[in-house]
Amino acid sequence: MSTKVEQMKWWGWGGENIEFDMKSKPELWPYIKGVLGIEKEVYTPPVKFEEIAMPEQSLNNKFLTTIKTLLNDEQVKTDKMERLIHAYGKSFRDLYRIRRGIVEAAPDCVIYPQSEDDVCSIIKAASECDVIIIPFGGGSNIAGCLEARDSNGRMVVSLDLKRMNQIIEVDQESCTARIQAGVMGPDMEKQLSTFGVTLGHFPDSFEYSSLGGWVATRSAGMQSDKYGKIEDMVISLHMVTPSGTIVTRTVPKSSNGIDVNQVCIGSEGILGVITEVTMQVHHIPECREIYGYLFPDFESGAKAIHECVEKECLPVITRFNDAEKTALSFAYKSKSSGFKSFLAKGVKAYLNKKFDLDKACLMLTGFEGDKKRFNHIKKRVNKIYKKYGAFNLGTDPGKSFEKGKYDFPYLRDYVMDRNIIADVSETSTVWSNVLPLYYAAHDALDKAIRNTGSKTFLGCHISHCYQTGTSLYFTFGALQQPDKGLEQYLYIKKAAEDAFMKNGATLSHHHAVGYEHLPWLEQDISATGVKAVKALKQGLDPKGVMNPGKIIPAETSFQGWGLKEQDIAEFDKNGSSANGEYGKTERVVPETQKTES
Repeated sequence: MSTKVEQMKWWGWGGENIEFDMKSKPELWPYIKGVLGIEKEVYTPPVKFEEIAMPEQSLNNKFLTTIKTLLNDEQVKTDKMERLIHAYGKSFRDLYRIRRGIVEAAPDCVIYPQSEDDVCSIIKAASECDVIIIPFGGGSNIAGCLEARDSNGRMVVSLDLKRMNQIIEVDQESCTARIQAGVMGPDMEKQLSTFGVTLGHFPDSFEYSSLGGWVATRSAGMQSDKYGKIEDMVISLHMVTPSGTIVTRTVPKSSNGIDVNQVCIGSEGILGVITEVTMQVHHIPECREIYGYLFPDFESGAKAIHECVEKECLPVITRFNDAEKTALSFAYKSKSSGFKSFLAKGVKAYLNKKFDLDKACLMLTGFEGDKKRFNHIKKRVNKIYKKYGAFNLGTDPGKSFEKGKYDFPYLRDYVMDRNIIADVSETSTVWSNVLPLYYAAHDALDKAIRNTGSKTFLGCHISHCYQTGTSLYFTFGALQQPDKGLEQYLYIKKAAEDAFMKNGATLSHHHAVGYEHLPWLEQDISATGVKAVKALKQGLDPKGVMNPGKIIPAETSFQGWGLKEQDIAEFDKNGSSANGEYGKTERVVPETQKTES
């Protein structure tokens, strides 16, 4: 067992010496400036670590004395850096505050358990001493699941599981693997590869997120079209609660009443700590490639995906960008991109005749399997795509995607340095509602951003497809108002969630509830559904030890959420007095996407 722990930088994404390389993408920053109307670049770096004032510590001496008899001294940390790293996740709200030295809450202590027995001892002591426990995996959460809320003066412990990072057992015949919950994505895949298997779960946060975090938040990966969301992969698990340890049996299916696995999955640390999970794994595929396709418009691509679902020939990756997100993808190409060279070799004139590039949409489609299956699925998908007017761009777009697929959080740090809001809101709905929801949510977000006084970047992609529906993943950007950036962001975020609820979607497809999405939970699952969650909480955690302030909404929907009525009224007033129609934002096309007539 390795005791070495690597953490992300406290003010942004990734390790201390890793940052976004804008120089390698010469068209990206000019494109962003053009879309948002940036005339003068203003640089605002994070405050220095030494300038940050941490909240006063509340240390429970009885608890600490008990813990120090059970654990090694180096497993228990109370220094400023440890507290700061574990204070927040990586949502825009989190980074906006921490970069300005605003630390409203922080754990009083960080503990690193090395076994399930350690976790049991810690939870038992916390329950006896009235100490709060917040489970911590990679720290990548963007839904507010990690912040200490509603502590009411009690000591808060961040329980960092990174030292519980081993593959315990792999059953290659049954394709199952017992895995400790604290293992990070890259480390887990490296260990699994020695057995010739993969979990097949690659979320955007893959480099800095843990198996336990994925399970606790109902994560989805880029290859979920083949492998499913994380809840589809869990066979059995262990979860330590203040009332005892839940242990489920490793069997493929059962009829044993309410599915306790599903009670634990998505519980976001409010019921207990997931310590071990037995997962379905898969043999590493023989062939794998990702292709790019250009569709005439968003509607044609959405229909093509749906037909692939209906005809049961869905690829392992289906990632379909709307026109705005396509423009961003073209601007993102590196200086040496083979894709750019490809477009220059006689294809430009053809595409210019075939497509209106203001409407053209990029599809990234991944195929994998043994050679026979790989070719069979690719042939069937190509036939369907061609029916809807798609043009096959080959594998260069896929290679570019693979190279930069984990880059967005680094890019967000870069633009936040330049006072730009950049974030995402995602949801899911049934196929019959995909296009109506897309247009309704797009208009709502566009209107909200412009109400705040900024030009708009607003793109969307479809991913994570199912027999009955799919997800819509919106990416948005806006120039921050001086001293009003957080309120501006929350106003835009609220517009997205309101649109999802109003138009028959869910509050989140895979980013969890936390407190960021808490005001909309009752609308999503009903008042009686919330009552059921409260009953589970009371039954397993009667003293409220586990991660309070998450999932269970307050009596008043927006209580403690951070957006005031006067802020809403101010932005609404700006919109009502603005000129022009919403949805008519002038589109900027990057050089890479332009064609010769």
